[in-house]
Amino acid sequence: MVNMNWLQALIEGIIQGVTEFLPVSSSGHLVIFNALSGGSGDANLTFTVFLHLATLLSVIIVFYKDVWVLIREFFTALYDILRGKPNFKTTERKFLVMVIIATVPAVLVGLLIKLLKLDAVLENIFVVAVMLIVTAIFMFLVDKFDKGGYTEENAPYKSSWIVGILQAVAILPGLSRSGSTIFGGLLGGFKKEFAVRFAFILSIPAILGAGLMEAADVIKSGELGISTLNLLTGFVAAMVFGIISIKFIKVVINNNKFYIFGIYCLLASVFAFLVGFGVIK
Repeated sequence: MVNMNWLQALIEGIIQGVTEFLPVSSSGHLVIFNALSGGSGDANLTFTVFLHLATLLSVIIVFYKDVWVLIREFFTALYDILRGKPNFKTTERKFLVMVIIATVPAVLVGLLIKLLKLDAVLENIFVVAVMLIVTAIFMFLVDKFDKGGYTEENAPYKSSWIVGILQAVAILPGLSRSGSTIFGGLLGGFKKEFAVRFAFILSIPAILGAGLMEAADVIKSGELGISTLNLLTGFVAAMVFGIISIKFIKVVINNNKFYIFGIYCLLASVFAFLVGFGVIK
């Protein structure tokens, strides 16, 4: 049984809900925390799975209309294909294809990392420090975009590839997934509101994939290793603060205030370098 009380579970749930969606890199913060604590990142897997499920639920709650459309269109498109009458001309079907296209690069990169056993790169604090600088640059540039006009109705598929490639690169710790995909959407000509919506919709398969991989390890272990109270406390905290974070991003994007995340990431990068060089222990 993991030695964790309800307050620790609450704090970890809040941190997960906030860093999963704010463009500050949850994975980067985890590497920094492990470097300071001397841990190896072997947190309780059951708890981690529940936190991922909570943040997944946050996206579904905020974008439930889009999620329902995508689920419906997936099965109806599959049915049309089986009938030999595929139709991808509607806006809803195009949106589905865009999400699938943007998901492919991250899946391929994730598999490549596993096959080549490059997991150590994902735990290197100096990689985190450098990638936080890249995230900061993205955040400063986000405020400069104001002419994008694409939505799911008229966006070319190449825009989805741009978002997908940036999501794949964001597997590196310190490079924010949400920040990279929002930046990628703007780079591809998306309207700011659609760039945010697309980025968070795209997080669903990413979070689900990570959760399923961790769930498989939990099943292999054969035990929960944490109390039900702590699971529920962390779950609710991550879900609630995930919703708050998503709504906060939707406000910030329209007020050209993304530079605040850029400043934070620069400060976090300096801190990571100091931890990496042993100045801060």
